[in-house]
Amino acid sequence: MPLFIAETTLEGDDAAFALAEALERMQPPALSAECYDVEGMVGLLKVAATFSLPPNEVMLAVLAEAFGAAAFTVATVSQHTWSALTTLPGEGAARALAAEMEAMEPAPYGVGAFEIEDGSGLWEVGAYFQDAPDTAAINALAAKAGAKPFVISEVPDVDWVAHVRRELAPVEAGRFFVYGSHDADRVPQDPARVPLQIEATVAFGTGHHGTTLGCLRAFDRLLTEGIRPVKVADIGAGTAVLAIAAAATLPEALVIASDIDEVAVDVSEANVAINGLDGRVECLEAAGFAHPRLHEASPYDLIFANILKGPLIELAPDMGQHCAPGGLVILSGLLAVQAEAVTAAYVQAGFTPVSREDIGEWSALVLNRN
Repeated sequence: MPLFIAETTLEGDDAAFALAEALERMQPPALSAECYDVEGMVGLLKVAATFSLPPNEVMLAVLAEAFGAAAFTVATVSQHTWSALTTLPGEGAARALAAEMEAMEPAPYGVGAFEIEDGSGLWEVGAYFQDAPDTAAINALAAKAGAKPFVISEVPDVDWVAHVRRELAPVEAGRFFVYGSHDADRVPQDPARVPLQIEATVAFGTGHHGTTLGCLRAFDRLLTEGIRPVKVADIGAGTAVLAIAAAATLPEALVIASDIDEVAVDVSEANVAINGLDGRVECLEAAGFAHPRLHEASPYDLIFANILKGPLIELAPDMGQHCAPGGLVILSGLLAVQAEAVTAAYVQAGFTPVSREDIGEWSALVLNRN
């Protein structure tokens, strides 16, 4: 299985480490991203990121520009890869196990700990090795952490370029056609369709996930019903795909996209520009509605929030304050089994359920402000 190495140079420790962090949150994410001093060049650093899938070169260019770095170069290194996966309860134990694996000799070239979002409280810890790992050694670590024995397997050789393009094929959500740059030749010419170019990147929301798809389909239905919001907010915007969809279909509307992550805001601005909508979407860094501009522009006729169950419930009172009477909210980022709890929180905050659509294990809700 090949690895993909993306490298660039830039000035300043802070910028280099921030770029490395952003690379580790890309989709597909870097297995690791390291910073090195460039010999003989004071203040200049190299950032090198290792990917198991081909990195999105359009978004590498966006990140390079955002951080003031040189253009990335991408090289391919052929090798065999072994994976080791286990599960255990609790974030602390999972991260401790991941840290112990990173200290192994020979060290794995990628280690991660991720929550399994099924309400079980379980976490998955995974590692990738260039050679078959010592089964006894890593299972001793698993036993010490209270984890199940590791499942170890050789990762098959795959044409990852074809795989990624297949997985990130265009998405159709009513009138919306969401695509990456590699599928620009597939954009429909029908003037009734609304193409949205969204690159898989460090920010969430390419249309491929059931939550984003559900939000786009819900918005499409509202437009079909003749609803034309004048003020729109996209809270936790990620790539800003929902805000861009609003700006593309509501030419007179005020549209604001906000995200708690500074890098996501940079990506949002890049996607707005890619879609020829400069000046149509205001991109802000904010947690929830905690930004003067979001307060100033309220109340909103439509609010998108494609985040997670916990933040959605915490935001319910603020949603009630910032949504106009008769206005609508489109909510997702929640599992179908979590939909009732989220709905109950919004009913308490002054909303009435309008519709719900489940796509696989995910749910999208539309509610009306009383």
